[in-house]
Amino acid sequence: MKYFSGLIFLAIMAYLVWPYYHLYEINSAVAQNNKAALEQLVDLKEVNEVYKEDIKWRSEHTVASQGEVLPDAMREGAQALMGTLGGIRAETSNIDTNWIIDRLRNLDGSPLSQLNFAFFESPTRFMIRIGKLGRNPIHIQMTMQDWYWRITAVYI
Repeated sequence: MKYFSGLIFLAIMAYLVWPYYHLYEINSAVAQNNKAALEQLVDLKEVNEVYKEDIKWRSEHTVASQGEVLPDAMREGAQALMGTLGGIRAETSNIDTNWIIDRLRNLDGSPLSQLNFAFFESPTRFMIRIGKLGRNPIHIQMTMQDWYWRITAVYI
C-alpha cells in the first residue's frame, strides 16, 4: 500500500508540473525562433476561432458599454456599424506561428522571466498570464488534447 500511494503521489506531482514543462518548451521555441516546434505546441485552428469570437464580441459590446451618452437611435446605429466592422476584421484576421513569436519576443524578457501568473482552470485547462496586470499582459490558455498540452487561445 505504501508503494502504491507513493506512485499515486508521483503521478499527481508529474501532472501538476506537466504544463510548466510545456511552457518551458514554448519559451525555448520562441528564443530559438523555431516555428516547427511552436506549431506542435499550438492548435492554430482553435486559436483563430477563439480570436475571431473575441473580436466579434468586443465590437458588438464596445458601444453598449458607454452608457447613456448616446441617444438610443444613435447607439443602435453605432452598434450595428461596430458589429459589421468587427465581423469584417474577424474574418480577415488570422493568427499564425509568426504572429505568436512576434508577440512573445516583444516582451521585456523571455516568456518564462515575464511569467506572472499560472493556474489550472480545470483538470484539462491551464491559464497563463505573461506580463504585469494592467500593462497589456498576454494571456495564454492551454488545453489538454490527446494527453498533450497545447495552446488553444491567446488573449492580448
